[in-house]
Amino acid sequence: MSRGQVGGAEWLGSLLEGAKVTPKGMAVARHIAAQPRAASFSSASEVAQQVGVNVATVVRFAQSLGFSGWPEFQLHLRHRYLGQLSPSGLMRDRQPAESDSPLEAALRRDAQNLEDALTSLDFAAATNAAKLVADVKRTLVISSGSYAAVAHIFAHQARFMGYDVSLETRGGAHTVTALATFEPGDCLVVINFWRVVKDLMLATQYARRQGLTTIAITDSVFSPQAQAAEHALVVPTESVSFFQSMTAAVSLAHGLLAELQRLGGEQVDRTIERLEAAYGDLELLVT
Repeated sequence: MSRGQVGGAEWLGSLLEGAKVTPKGMAVARHIAAQPRAASFSSASEVAQQVGVNVATVVRFAQSLGFSGWPEFQLHLRHRYLGQLSPSGLMRDRQPAESDSPLEAALRRDAQNLEDALTSLDFAAATNAAKLVADVKRTLVISSGSYAAVAHIFAHQARFMGYDVSLETRGGAHTVTALATFEPGDCLVVINFWRVVKDLMLATQYARRQGLTTIAITDSVFSPQAQAAEHALVVPTESVSFFQSMTAAVSLAHGLLAELQRLGGEQVDRTIERLEAAYGDLELLVT
């Protein structure tokens, strides 16, 4: 069983397999398995106090599982915990205090997501993903629901720069039809988060079997979507309500687009200038 297919205690158990964890580290693991919500939102020092160990033990426990430290491990733990809740369950879990402003809480959560993305995103992998899109002949971007907002931004701006990037967000037969026109060596970018949309994941697996380069933008390295793609870019999507926040994902899309502009050089600059002239000729904008 792959790590992307397990949840809760099973997910933690799969990480522990083959890892060199001390007896005190196992005490940390038992605490996490017994109280996943508390561990998902507690600092390393709080977990250490609850278990009766020092903070270094908690940090070394996370590192023994392959993470840089407790914050990175906790991001994925919280993703697993929240991913098992229904939207109504998320609302109950995230009930704000009466004195809290939902608007302020949302902005603070998004700011935290951006801060977490700065420390957790694999920038080398993201730069490589942009290069893959720049080098292929054609790219298809697929997504659905609110996640499609990220897909629309990325596909539209990439086309504006002259890249052959198309978009499909209707799913099902529409995705199959779109993929049928792509050939080995082309690229598929799939944007899929949280409780993964199954047909997007299956389309990724199919495209990979057909020889397309597959890039996933998702929110955990252990997500089935990350496992399905050849290349995975991971950003946090936690929000203060029942939905996932797309703030960090949109910022990632902006970064990839900026990299595509750099890679395209003068050719992209000329394309943008022609489109600017066309906007003026067609009087598309209010002046």
